[in-house]
Amino acid sequence: MKIALITIHNISNYGSALQAFATKKILSQYGDVETIDYFDPQPGFKLVLIRFDPSIQGIKWIIHDFLRLKDRYKLVKKFKKFIESNLNLTRLVTRREIQNGVLNYFDVYVCGSDQIWHPGRAYKRGRKGGQDPIYFLSFANKKAKKISYASSMGGHYRLTDSEKVEVKDLLKDFTAISVRENGAQKLLSKLLEREVFHLLDPTLLLTKEEWFDSLKIDKSYRSIKEDYILVYRVAKTPLMKKVAEFFVKKFGIKVVILDQTFKSFINADVHIKDAGPLEFIELFANANFIITDSFHGTCFSVNFKKSFVSIAPKRRDRIESLLNLLDLKDRLIDDEKNIHKLSADFNYEVSENKLKEERAKAVNFLKSSVV
Repeated sequence: MKIALITIHNISNYGSALQAFATKKILSQYGDVETIDYFDPQPGFKLVLIRFDPSIQGIKWIIHDFLRLKDRYKLVKKFKKFIESNLNLTRLVTRREIQNGVLNYFDVYVCGSDQIWHPGRAYKRGRKGGQDPIYFLSFANKKAKKISYASSMGGHYRLTDSEKVEVKDLLKDFTAISVRENGAQKLLSKLLEREVFHLLDPTLLLTKEEWFDSLKIDKSYRSIKEDYILVYRVAKTPLMKKVAEFFVKKFGIKVVILDQTFKSFINADVHIKDAGPLEFIELFANANFIITDSFHGTCFSVNFKKSFVSIAPKRRDRIESLLNLLDLKDRLIDDEKNIHKLSADFNYEVSENKLKEERAKAVNFLKSSVV
């Protein structure tokens, strides 16, 4: 059986690269999987040394990438190596080529996970807006199965009337649909008047041991020899800084910051700016405590059974949905007044059982949908 996977993979984002690998790995149980190397027209979704776009955001990208040019070069090289080595890519294809049928030789087409259904993903007439039909498998041959695995709409569950019509049409002939957040499940179930499943992000379908074995990572290797707090952040917020400072003082151990910024937002013993996906996994696996405002940072903290705290971002739906699902909602903080209530002690017994149940649910979904 030939299986095509389309997702957001060609970007210097740890979660995107690792969820793409996990999805491909799980699907490989059912056939030969190829990841579609889609030439996404959005400038931010390109694995290049200097990102460019004639916009305010584009100017910020250029300045930021130039300031950290050396680190950016090493980081892009590591991501490209990981992607090319692990995702079994098709040749690079444009939207026009895809729509003209160049990929019409698969038996099953799968889209997911990541924010592929985020409103505003497409470029229409040179402007951001609407949905990109490629991520809704609009190009799949009519005889093939079309499946969504844990696709995400981000935190944007309010669609305009025209967007509802568009999404309903794009999903009308799917064999099976699953999403990553509870809010998206409710919205699409009502809109489509059919069953839509709420399933785990694919990074949680592989155990810690499976991550290390699949990617041939040395379990005994430690890039940071001492005990350390790992701070992995997406946004610079006052709350993130206060939480980090609180636990740094509480533990009194080395602080390691993992991000892709030019300058650290708090004092740290080690600031890692050029880590690749494999280093990301190693750093999470060996941390004593993790502070993050990232969805996938939260996923790996849970999966590796780490003591952690998640900082609620503006769009908190993804993290909140996951932690509620696994009975870990007390690990999410959205107000500095609650910092002192956080405990570093953990008992993963309940959440581990829930995680196993959700893994089984996801596997059953894929088995019944793909085969």
